Amino acid sequence: MQLHALPAFEDNYIWMLTQDGDAWAVDPGDAGPVLDFVGTHALQLRGILITYHHGDHTGGVAALQSACPELSVVGPANERLSFPY
Repeated sequence: MQLHALPAFEDNYIWMLTQDGDAWAVDPGDAGPVLDFVGTHALQLRGILITYHHGDHTGGVAALQSACPELSVVGPANERLSFPY
């Protein structure tokens, strides 16, 4: 498994986990960098891992779910998230 840091906003990163053509995004505050990365590297986005409910961690989830309806979304049991997971 490989770990990739995608710059996001002015001072943040979206982490991507990749292996064998599959990818998972960690805390995608913005969908754009994730979609660009998977497209450039011919990866299939399989899921999203959420660690915290703030927008800079979750802002891109809805757009990623729209672009990839089969995504798994995993997050902490007691977080206040505005999307299904």
